[in-house]
Amino acid sequence: MIRKLAPLASAAWRGAIVLFTIEIAIVSALRYFTGSQPPPPPILANGFAHPFLLLHVASGVTALLVAPLQFVGRGLARPGFHRLTGRVYLLACALGAPSGFMLALGSTAGPVTQIGFAIPALLWAAFTWLGWRAVVERRFAAHRDWMLRSYAITATGITLRLMLPASALLGFDFLPAYRVISWLAWTTNLALFEYVIRRVRTAATGGLALAAA
Repeated sequence: MIRKLAPLASAAWRGAIVLFTIEIAIVSALRYFTGSQPPPPPILANGFAHPFLLLHVASGVTALLVAPLQFVGRGLARPGFHRLTGRVYLLACALGAPSGFMLALGSTAGPVTQIGFAIPALLWAAFTWLGWRAVVERRFAAHRDWMLRSYAITATGITLRLMLPASALLGFDFLPAYRVISWLAWTTNLALFEYVIRRVRTAATGGLALAAA
């Protein structure tokens, strides 16, 4: 029964990620590029909002939209498409990570929040670079693992936008919750993705052991 439900759960999870990604892209476009929705006051108060905010939003949304195409079966089966979308993702991360780091330094929510957002910006750049180096050296398993970690940081944009409304619904004050979520959003993602990476690695090792026997 569990094995029958597993594909449905996986499809539902992937569908939810796609829907949240599209929602973030639409809201970001309306809020930051059309002016039809005002950005939240803490965002506008950021000391480095100009010129890094629009750059970070554009590159972050691009990375969010492109990254899932790197992991679907059809994308992997078409090397040319995979390389093209991979280059777009690399460029988006190359712009999104440093601009995110500058926005972290400009946060008005205090040093806890500044560090909480600065660390994932650095990890985003590091994981993406390590993933690129791995594929250049044709270490494809390592490439997949590092790019999954990179996507875990990219998807912090989704987790953040889930946790902030949830904290408000639970009655937490915005500023203390914001400080906690600046750490919780990306550490949660990394923990989940690291679990998946290690589980896949264990399954692959077990399969090779059985084949050798």
